[in-house]
Amino acid sequence: MLTFDRYIGKQILSTTLSSVMILSGVFLLGNIFKEARPLFVGQQPSAQFVLEFIFSIFPFSLIFTVPFSFLAAIMIVFGRLSTDNEILSMRMAGQSLPRIAIPVFLSAAVLSAFCYWLNIEIAPKAKEKVQSLLVAAVKENPNKFLDPGVVQTQLADKRIYVQRREGDILYGVHIHEIGDPSTEYAEKQYTFAQRAELAVDIELGQLQLKLQEATLESINDNGLHTPIKVEAINPVIFDFNIDEERTLKPTAMSNEEIHAFLAKNQQLSPEIRYDFEREIIHRRSYSLACLAFAVIGIPLGMTSKRRESSSGFILALAVGLGYFLFHIFANQTKVDSRDIATLLYWAPNLLALLIGCFLFYRKR
Repeated sequence: MLTFDRYIGKQILSTTLSSVMILSGVFLLGNIFKEARPLFVGQQPSAQFVLEFIFSIFPFSLIFTVPFSFLAAIMIVFGRLSTDNEILSMRMAGQSLPRIAIPVFLSAAVLSAFCYWLNIEIAPKAKEKVQSLLVAAVKENPNKFLDPGVVQTQLADKRIYVQRREGDILYGVHIHEIGDPSTEYAEKQYTFAQRAELAVDIELGQLQLKLQEATLESINDNGLHTPIKVEAINPVIFDFNIDEERTLKPTAMSNEEIHAFLAKNQQLSPEIRYDFEREIIHRRSYSLACLAFAVIGIPLGMTSKRRESSSGFILALAVGLGYFLFHIFANQTKVDSRDIATLLYWAPNLLALLIGCFLFYRKR
C-alpha cells in the first residue's frame, strides 16, 4: 500500500499543481482587467509595474485556485482510477476505501494549513499591496485618471468618463457622484460638461477641472432629477493622494491586526466590530475547503467513470461553485448574531462532510 500511497499522492499533487497554474493565470488576467484596466488603456505601463502587480495579486489568487484545483484533481484522478479498475484491485487486496484515501486526506490537511496561512497573513497583505501599487501608479502620472473612453473608478465616491481629449482639454466629461443609497443607482449628483480644462497639482495631490458649458443634476430622496445649467464651474477638485488615510477594511488586515485593532478600539459600534469578527470566522471556515472537497470529491470521482477527464472537471466545477456561492451568500447576508454568522460560514463544510460520509458509506 505504500507504493499505492505514493502513486495516488503523486497523481493528486501533480494534477493540483497543473490546475493551479492554469486557474491562477485566468484569475490574474481577470484581476488585471478589473483592478488595473484604467491604467493600461491609452498608456504603456512599465514592465516593473506589471511584474509587481502580478506578484502582488498571485498570493491572493491562491486562496481560490488551490481548493478548486485540489477538487478537480481528486475528481479527475479517482475517476480515472475507477475507470481503469485500479481501485477495484486495491479493494480486492483487502484495502478499504478510507485506507485508499489516506494520501488524499494527508494532502488535504497540508493544503488546508497552507490555505489558512494564506488567508490570515499573505492574502490581506497582497490585497493591500495591490491597492498601494494602483495609487502609486496614479500619483506617478495623474493624467491616467482621465484617459478618454474609460470609466475611471479609482476614486471611491465618483465615476468619471471622458469622451475625447486633446492635451489638457477634455470634451464630453461625465461625473457621477456615488454614495446615496436612497436614490437610483445610489447616485447623489450627476455633472456633464461639454468642455473642461485640466490642471494637476502634484504637491497637493489634486486634479483640478474647470468645467465649461456644464449641466448639474441633483437627485433628491424621491429620485427626482433637478438640472441646472451653468457657464463655468471653477474648479472641480479630485484628490488622488488617497494613500494617507484609507478606510481600514478587515479583508486587508491579518488576523493579528484585526485582534489588535478591536482591542485598541473598544468604542467601535457593534456593526463595525461585527464586520471585523465575521472576517475571522470566514477565513477559518474557508481554509478547510480542501478537507471538505477531499471527503466529497473521492466518492463523486469514483462515480464519474468516463475516460474523458473533462467530465470529472465539470462535476468538480459544479461542486466547487456550490461551495463558493454558499460563502458568497454568507458574506452578503446581514445578520446581527455571531452564532448565526458562524453557522452560515461553516454550513458548506458540514454539508460536504455529511454528504461525503454518506457517499463513502455507499461505496464501502
